[in-house]
Amino acid sequence: DKNGKHVNAIASADTLEVLVSRLKNQGLVPLHITEIKSSKKDTKGSGIRVQRKITGRELAAFTRQLSTVLNAGIVLTEALSTLAEDMENASFGAVIEDLVSHISAGEHFSQALSRYPRIFSVTFVAVVKSGEEIGNLGRTLGDLAKYLENFERMKEKFRSAMMYPVFLTGFLIFVVAVIVLFLIPKFKGIFAQAGAKLPLLTRIVVGISEFCLRNVLWGILFSIIFWIVAWYLLRIPKIRYRFDTIVLRLPIFGKLFLKAFISRFCHTLSILLSGGVGISSSLLISSGVVNNLFLMRVISQIRASVISGGSLDEAVRAHAVFPKVVAKMITVGEKSGRLDDMLKRSAEYYDEELEVTLNNFSSLIEPVFIILIGGVVLIVVLALYLPIFHLSSAVR
Repeated sequence: DKNGKHVNAIASADTLEVLVSRLKNQGLVPLHITEIKSSKKDTKGSGIRVQRKITGRELAAFTRQLSTVLNAGIVLTEALSTLAEDMENASFGAVIEDLVSHISAGEHFSQALSRYPRIFSVTFVAVVKSGEEIGNLGRTLGDLAKYLENFERMKEKFRSAMMYPVFLTGFLIFVVAVIVLFLIPKFKGIFAQAGAKLPLLTRIVVGISEFCLRNVLWGILFSIIFWIVAWYLLRIPKIRYRFDTIVLRLPIFGKLFLKAFISRFCHTLSILLSGGVGISSSLLISSGVVNNLFLMRVISQIRASVISGGSLDEAVRAHAVFPKVVAKMITVGEKSGRLDDMLKRSAEYYDEELEVTLNNFSSLIEPVFIILIGGVVLIVVLALYLPIFHLSSAVR
């Protein structure tokens, strides 16, 4: 570089001559260039291949830092280069350096970001583009950072709430497996030697144990085949649509998923509208942040209604998945000209609702599993010790 320091970097260009020219414009003198073949490139964009996954937390932190640096008056390329040098994730650092090279070659920041769709979502790129157009990228990135930070925070809470029942289910399966495959067979031998007539409960438990022992390999094979078939079937749109519809009707879980959707939808629509993105484009982008075909279709129908001249609040009211409070907030927002602000308030309201529901879910699931585990253990203990009581009575 201009300080005489050796720098290792990854950059992309259409030809070697273009790359050399670009590096010289950045004040760098190329000493050695190694070509990376096309197989090493990002299959979903035209940027470099990312060797290590870039987490949502890292993206949110990068966005926050970039907003702060830009608001301090530092130019974009210099700000990006500074952040790239301090990046702990080397892959992310290489991506940022590549962004700098494309911006230096004349591309807009949003154009450069779109080369990495696996890292920078359509929402991210659209918000950045709107920030470039209004000439206040620093503030726009600050709003985007809040959006990403909130999403990561809610995702962690949702994941934690879901992991607890998964852990308890795994523990319950482990307890049952140990009892059925190891404990009961040992007691079965003792009962056989004694030659005593077994009580009904004991015969049922022993029968279940024998069935599991005989068919354990078939059970494992069936489980593998089941998950493979389920994975394949859920790739078929009609089946996936039906499955996603059923998920939303599940007790407890359905409400959780629906509240999470409303929160994410309102947050996304709010940040896009506040950045100057049109309502039609905002709805189209918002449908892309939903991983549920039923809800995606709902958003598509709302968008079609808006495009045909209807108001957003009327389109939302036509779908039962949206509570009346959301429709009312949208009505107020459209009448007052502050739709983005009303959507943001709706999102914050449902963030709080989701947190309360998650806390209640965690409080409810613990005693349920304690009762289940205790019930299984109690049944097995009774089944194993009833014959012993009968034997001791017979001896007397």
